[in-house]
Amino acid sequence: MEAKGMTLYEIDKSIEALVNAVDPDTGEITVDNEALDALLMERDAKVENIACCIKNLTADAKALKDEETALSARRKTTEKKVERLKDYLTYALQGEKFQTAKCAVSFRKSSAVEVDDCFVEWAQASGNEDLLRYKLPEVDKTAIKARLTSGEEIPCARFVQNMSIAIK
Repeated sequence: MEAKGMTLYEIDKSIEALVNAVDPDTGEITVDNEALDALLMERDAKVENIACCIKNLTADAKALKDEETALSARRKTTEKKVERLKDYLTYALQGEKFQTAKCAVSFRKSSAVEVDDCFVEWAQASGNEDLLRYKLPEVDKTAIKARLTSGEEIPCARFVQNMSIAIK
């Protein structure tokens, strides 16, 4: 069997076929050791290539994430600078329009709702809960794990075993 150009799945199937080969005349298990060795070597090479590919992609993903973090920080700094300069310009112009050949600055009125820290208490006490939004509860898996670890049984919660691959 030619192992070159085969997928890992095809190699595994070929190994299985070789290991389970039976002589039709005698019923004896026959193993072509050379072919089996070649398939095993090719399988090891495929697994190594896949693992190396994963290592490279992991490094690429980390580099991209680091770049995203750096770009995000730069974007936030730039946005804050824009806001500071807008505040300064608003203070300097005091609502007056300004226009040149390169730019035009104008102001429009807008409105926003502000609430004091005591608003939630007031809304609950006065029967105005329709002015509040409630979030759904979230599961605290850390607390559940601690209780399960201590031997407590919790309905609808359990430990599960997972396989985690590590490639270095």
